[in-house]
Amino acid sequence: MGLINAQTAKAYGCRVIVSEMIPKKIETAKAMGFEVIDCNESDPVEKVKELTEGIGADAVIVAVGATSANSQGLEMLKQNDGRMLLFAAGYPVPELKVDSNMLHYRKMELIGTFGADHEDFKEAAQALSSKVVDVSKLVEEKKFPLSRLQEAYEEASKPGMYRVSVMLDEE
Repeated sequence: MGLINAQTAKAYGCRVIVSEMIPKKIETAKAMGFEVIDCNESDPVEKVKELTEGIGADAVIVAVGATSANSQGLEMLKQNDGRMLLFAAGYPVPELKVDSNMLHYRKMELIGTFGADHEDFKEAAQALSSKVVDVSKLVEEKKFPLSRLQEAYEEASKPGMYRVSVMLDEE
Protein backbone atom coordinates (compact mmCIF):
# COMPACT_ATOMS: atom_id res chain seq x y z
CA MET A 1 0.00 0.00 0.00
CA GLY A 2 2.93 2.33 0.57
CA LEU A 3 3.84 2.65 -3.09
CA ILE A 4 0.19 3.09 -4.04
CA ASN A 5 0.01 5.98 -1.57
CA ALA A 6 3.28 7.32 -2.96
CA GLN A 7 1.97 7.29 -6.53
CA THR A 8 -1.23 9.02 -5.44
CA ALA A 9 0.68 11.74 -3.59
CA LYS A 10 2.95 12.24 -6.60
CA ALA A 11 -0.11 12.55 -8.88
CA TYR A 12 -1.27 15.42 -6.66
CA GLY A 13 2.06 17.18 -7.13
CA CYS A 14 3.80 16.20 -3.91
CA ARG A 15 7.48 15.50 -3.59
CA VAL A 16 7.62 11.91 -2.36
CA ILE A 17 10.40 10.31 -0.35
CA VAL A 18 9.95 6.59 0.26
CA SER A 19 11.49 5.00 3.35
CA GLU A 20 11.87 1.24 2.95
CA MET A 21 13.87 -1.68 4.31
CA ILE A 22 12.86 -4.59 2.03
CA PRO A 23 15.37 -4.79 -0.87
CA LYS A 24 12.82 -5.76 -3.52
CA LYS A 25 10.54 -2.86 -2.55
CA ILE A 26 13.53 -0.48 -2.58
CA GLU A 27 14.30 -1.54 -6.16
CA THR A 28 10.66 -1.16 -7.18
CA ALA A 29 10.38 2.32 -5.64
CA LYS A 30 13.55 3.44 -7.41
CA ALA A 31 12.32 1.99 -10.71
CA MET A 32 9.13 4.01 -10.26
CA GLY A 33 11.20 7.18 -9.96
CA PHE A 34 10.88 7.91 -6.25
CA GLU A 35 13.56 9.25 -3.95
CA VAL A 36 14.26 6.27 -1.69
CA ILE A 37 15.79 5.97 1.75
CA ASP A 38 17.19 2.51 2.43
CA CYS A 39 16.55 2.09 6.17
CA ASN A 40 19.21 -0.61 6.28
CA GLU A 41 21.89 1.91 5.33
CA SER A 42 20.83 5.15 6.97
CA ASP A 43 18.59 6.60 9.65
CA PRO A 44 15.36 7.54 7.86
CA VAL A 45 14.64 10.49 10.16
CA GLU A 46 18.09 12.01 9.64
CA LYS A 47 17.90 11.36 5.91
CA VAL A 48 14.50 13.08 5.56
CA LYS A 49 15.85 16.10 7.44
CA GLU A 50 18.92 16.12 5.18
CA LEU A 51 16.84 15.84 2.00
CA THR A 52 14.53 18.64 3.15
CA GLU A 53 17.39 20.93 4.23
CA GLY A 54 16.51 20.52 7.91
CA ILE A 55 12.82 21.35 7.49
CA GLY A 56 11.25 17.91 7.73
CA ALA A 57 8.23 16.49 5.93
CA ASP A 58 4.95 18.34 5.48
CA ALA A 59 3.17 15.00 5.70
CA VAL A 60 4.09 11.41 6.45
CA ILE A 61 2.03 8.40 5.43
CA VAL A 62 2.81 5.41 7.62
CA ALA A 63 1.82 2.43 5.50
CA VAL A 64 3.32 -0.28 7.65
CA GLY A 65 2.02 -1.30 11.06
CA ALA A 66 5.13 -1.00 13.20
CA THR A 67 5.92 0.94 16.37
CA SER A 68 9.28 2.05 14.93
CA ALA A 69 7.61 3.43 11.78
CA ASN A 70 5.11 5.35 13.90
CA SER A 71 7.90 6.91 15.97
CA GLN A 72 10.01 7.74 12.93
CA GLY A 73 7.01 9.26 11.17
CA LEU A 74 6.43 11.71 14.01
CA GLU A 75 10.11 12.65 14.13
CA MET A 76 10.21 13.27 10.36
CA LEU A 77 7.49 15.92 10.45
CA LYS A 78 8.33 19.57 10.01
CA GLN A 79 8.34 21.87 13.03
CA ASN A 80 4.82 23.28 12.59
CA ASP A 81 1.63 22.02 10.96
CA GLY A 82 2.93 18.57 10.03
CA ARG A 83 0.43 15.80 9.36
CA MET A 84 0.85 12.07 9.82
CA LEU A 85 -1.59 9.62 8.25
CA LEU A 86 -1.71 6.19 9.85
CA PHE A 87 -2.68 3.89 7.02
CA ALA A 88 -1.82 0.44 8.34
CA ALA A 89 -2.70 -1.89 11.14
CA GLY A 90 -0.14 -4.25 12.58
CA TYR A 91 0.05 -7.46 14.50
CA PRO A 92 1.17 -7.49 17.18
CA VAL A 93 -0.53 -4.15 17.67
CA PRO A 94 1.99 -1.33 17.14
CA GLU A 95 2.20 1.47 19.65
CA LEU A 96 2.07 5.17 19.01
CA LYS A 97 3.85 7.02 21.78
CA VAL A 98 3.08 10.71 21.52
CA ASP A 99 4.36 13.61 23.56
CA SER A 100 1.19 15.68 23.91
CA ASN A 101 3.25 18.87 24.29
CA MET A 102 4.90 18.13 20.94
CA LEU A 103 1.47 17.74 19.33
CA HIS A 104 0.27 20.96 20.94
CA TYR A 105 3.24 23.25 20.36
CA ARG A 106 4.10 21.98 16.90
CA LYS A 107 0.43 21.96 15.83
CA MET A 108 0.78 18.41 14.53
CA GLU A 109 -2.13 16.46 13.16
CA LEU A 110 -2.51 12.68 13.44
CA ILE A 111 -5.00 11.13 11.03
CA GLY A 112 -6.24 7.57 11.15
CA THR A 113 -8.02 6.07 8.18
CA PHE A 114 -9.96 2.95 7.38
CA GLY A 115 -12.52 2.16 4.74
CA ALA A 116 -13.81 4.16 1.82
CA ASP A 117 -17.06 5.39 0.33
CA HIS A 118 -18.42 5.23 -3.22
CA GLU A 119 -16.66 8.42 -4.28
CA ASP A 120 -13.32 7.09 -3.05
CA PHE A 121 -13.92 3.89 -5.00
CA LYS A 122 -14.69 5.84 -8.19
CA GLU A 123 -11.60 8.01 -7.77
CA ALA A 124 -9.41 4.94 -7.17
CA ALA A 125 -10.88 3.17 -10.20
CA GLN A 126 -10.17 6.22 -12.37
CA ALA A 127 -6.60 6.44 -11.07
CA LEU A 128 -6.04 2.77 -11.86
CA SER A 129 -7.66 2.82 -15.31
CA SER A 130 -5.76 5.96 -16.35
CA LYS A 131 -2.48 4.51 -14.97
CA VAL A 132 -2.01 7.52 -12.66
CA VAL A 133 -1.56 4.72 -10.14
CA ASP A 134 0.13 1.70 -11.71
CA VAL A 135 -0.02 -1.45 -9.64
CA SER A 136 1.44 -3.74 -12.30
CA LYS A 137 4.91 -3.56 -10.70
CA LEU A 138 3.53 -3.98 -7.21
CA VAL A 139 1.37 -7.06 -7.35
CA GLU A 140 3.37 -10.23 -7.16
CA GLU A 141 0.70 -12.83 -7.13
CA LYS A 142 1.35 -16.50 -6.64
CA LYS A 143 -1.37 -18.98 -7.52
CA PHE A 144 -1.78 -22.43 -6.04
CA PRO A 145 -4.27 -25.21 -6.73
CA LEU A 146 -6.44 -26.26 -3.80
CA SER A 147 -4.37 -29.45 -3.46
CA ARG A 148 -1.37 -27.26 -2.43
CA LEU A 149 -3.26 -25.24 0.19
CA GLN A 150 -0.62 -25.73 2.91
CA GLU A 151 2.11 -24.45 0.59
CA ALA A 152 -0.07 -21.42 -0.22
CA TYR A 153 -0.43 -20.61 3.50
CA GLU A 154 3.32 -20.90 4.01
CA GLU A 155 4.02 -18.63 1.05
CA ALA A 156 1.46 -16.07 2.25
CA SER A 157 3.19 -15.81 5.63
CA LYS A 158 6.53 -14.74 4.14
CA PRO A 159 7.52 -11.09 4.64
CA GLY A 160 6.97 -9.01 1.54
CA MET A 161 4.45 -11.36 -0.04
CA TYR A 162 1.51 -9.35 -1.28
CA ARG A 163 -1.04 -11.79 -2.62
CA VAL A 164 -1.44 -15.53 -2.68
CA SER A 165 -4.45 -17.02 -4.45
CA VAL A 166 -5.87 -20.50 -4.08
CA MET A 167 -7.59 -21.60 -7.25
CA LEU A 168 -10.62 -23.72 -6.44
CA ASP A 169 -11.12 -24.99 -9.97
CA GLU A 170 -7.56 -26.17 -10.68
CA GLU A 171 -5.75 -29.29 -9.57
